[in-house]
Amino acid sequence: MTVDDHHIEGVSDEDSFTSTAAQFFFDLVCNGGVTEDDNHNTTHHPLVDAIHARDWKGVMKLLKIDSTYAQRGVILPLHLACEANAPINVIKSLIKAHPDAVRAKCGSRDRLPLHYHLASTTTSRHCCPSESVISLLIESYPDSTRVGDINSELPIHLACQARSANVSGNIFAMLLASYPEGACARDINGYYPLDFATWNEDRVTKEIALNALVRNDDTEMRRSFNVDMGLLENPRLQCFSHDDSARTFKRKRLTKEVSFSIFDDVDDEFPMQ
Repeated sequence: MTVDDHHIEGVSDEDSFTSTAAQFFFDLVCNGGVTEDDNHNTTHHPLVDAIHARDWKGVMKLLKIDSTYAQRGVILPLHLACEANAPINVIKSLIKAHPDAVRAKCGSRDRLPLHYHLASTTTSRHCCPSESVISLLIESYPDSTRVGDINSELPIHLACQARSANVSGNIFAMLLASYPEGACARDINGYYPLDFATWNEDRVTKEIALNALVRNDDTEMRRSFNVDMGLLENPRLQCFSHDDSARTFKRKRLTKEVSFSIFDDVDDEFPMQ
């Protein structure tokens, strides 16, 4: 059975769907959103196809035709849109169409939409994370900043790996305000956000990330330990009498790395400890 055998309501000639997209649309309606070609490869439904093409007007049209499109796909449309840096109105529409998507883990790395959005900046210098999108995702699912992917990487780990110089201090502030303890969390390999920030080759992002971690760490130390305020004001002279906890180890690393990378303007990478 082909598209020519059926009239697809809701799609007019002015929508300018290609024959391939029309076939995708028919398969979406009849087969639940995913089809297979002759080689048994998964074929995307038209909403996913529009997201990959960054056809945001097409995405909005499809959601108006049937909002349940947002619930279909091996990787949900919200995750793909976050990865593709979709405009905030598109993200809002996808969340409205499928609110539970903000809590869903998808893909081989078992990631939330927040992970997808931040991870897009770790592979390209041309992808700029959106403060408004991150704010919306955290507001929609506050615990998202506490969720790790398959490698136990939190959103803050991914932000510290970003290669775009347009990662703002506000983004780090939002992530750390939502989950301050995330700065002390290790991934599956034992790396802290500090490690990824230190190794980041993008100088601007590196300094923004390290400064954010310093401010967060000072706040956490004041809240968690009875620390002499004079020591906090002069981190180079700090001595630690606490046990060798993850927080203490991270604090030692942080004061060392920031002293070199920011105050002394040294751009060398530091070996793992």
